[in-house]
Amino acid sequence: MANQLQVQQFLNKVIPMCMEDMRKTGILASLSIAQCCIESSYGLSGLTQNASNLFGVKGSYNGQSYNCMGFEEVKGKRVNQMIMWKKYPSWQESINDHSALFLKYDRYKNLRGCTDYKQACVNVRADGYCTSTTYSQLLISIIESHQLYKYDQQVLSGS
Repeated sequence: MANQLQVQQFLNKVIPMCMEDMRKTGILASLSIAQCCIESSYGLSGLTQNASNLFGVKGSYNGQSYNCMGFEEVKGKRVNQMIMWKKYPSWQESINDHSALFLKYDRYKNLRGCTDYKQACVNVRADGYCTSTTYSQLLISIIESHQLYKYDQQVLSGS
């Protein structure tokens, strides 16, 4: 579990990257930041440490992958299994690829240009990004506790 200093250091690193990504892609910075907080355990997960994968994205990236145990929620139960995860050269490339995923697949079209972080959090879960039934609520909680919505407002206002 990350302590307050680790959380702040992590946020200081990913906020500018996610804001820049939002300027390019229209995917809300608050959503991206909250997702990488959850998926990477504020940068402390083994997947993030070993593969620069901030979002728990499966597969390979430019032929690079990292295999380790992970879990899915199946019918309300946690199921552990070996999973092939994308391995990135940097956190920025992980963030870029995350938004590229949302821009590529039609199931995520409701995230494109969405300016309401609560709706985006509901949509990303409904679109099938995560199997956890509490994912949307957790995202909203993180956004609100860290006031991440202010970064969306900054980008939208052109600041």
